[in-house]
Amino acid sequence: MMSNKRKIVFVLLIAVVSITYGQSGIFMTQQWFSRVNMNPAATGNSNNIDVFLLNRQQWVGFENAPRTTILNAHSYFNTIQSGLGLSLAFDKLGVSYQTTDATLSYAYHIDLSEEILLSLGLAGGFFNSNWDPRRNIMSEEGDPQVGEKKKLTSANFNTGLELNLYGVTFGLSATHLFNSLPERLYSGKPGMEVHSYLRYRIAISQNIDLAPCVMYRNGNRSNFLDFNMTGYYQKKFWAGLSFRPNIALAMMVGVEHGMFRIGYSYDRSVGALSSLAANTHEFMLSARIQKPQKGRKTTRFLE
Repeated sequence: MMSNKRKIVFVLLIAVVSITYGQSGIFMTQQWFSRVNMNPAATGNSNNIDVFLLNRQQWVGFENAPRTTILNAHSYFNTIQSGLGLSLAFDKLGVSYQTTDATLSYAYHIDLSEEILLSLGLAGGFFNSNWDPRRNIMSEEGDPQVGEKKKLTSANFNTGLELNLYGVTFGLSATHLFNSLPERLYSGKPGMEVHSYLRYRIAISQNIDLAPCVMYRNGNRSNFLDFNMTGYYQKKFWAGLSFRPNIALAMMVGVEHGMFRIGYSYDRSVGALSSLAANTHEFMLSARIQKPQKGRKTTRFLE
């Protein structure tokens, strides 16, 4: 059983992490497989209907540890040369703070050549937050100094671009546009964030591909990096390693069978949380529902 000292330290860490990350966007280990929620320009990067479900269970073993679920669905429509999609994200941070982020996304695809595609995306929706600090109170009498319960809903807008050429994918986006950074622990909406990523798929042989990737996020006055290397076998099986400095080291595995893709990742915390909050699991399930093709070549799709 965790000692009282460790419990106190963990509660303090939860408070600090909630301030630092709670009003920031979601950084998932398997985020690459569906980027619509952080970059609307990735909407329609498949001719098929792409449905993506990802559940992240952070710091398993601790009561009321953070939980995050993302649901993305999108497809490309040749008649309008655009992608349309939907993204839903549910975030639960402890017992006091829950958020829902829902957006509709649109991306206009510009075929610069057979091997070069530029996508420009916009997304709009709402961000709902539920803050109830009194749920943390153990005494029946309560504490008059604790703030009141708050439920707030605000408009939410994202924009971005994505460039695919000769096996390279580069993306740049901004989420939660027009939002200033929060000055208090709870403001009801997150501050604006900037995301970027660069990935290159290398064919080692007929059956083996390697894909190094670096992802960056700036949010809530903090910078985050993710360095990733994924290996593919026959484009159906994959395994990879991911490193986020001072945050986590992660491994991932997955398989694609028919229309389904299943993935799992395990994060091991490093740095200040390594001894208290070590284990994080992600479970991914996605499906690609076939649509009639109309002669559109999709060699840029790296998945």
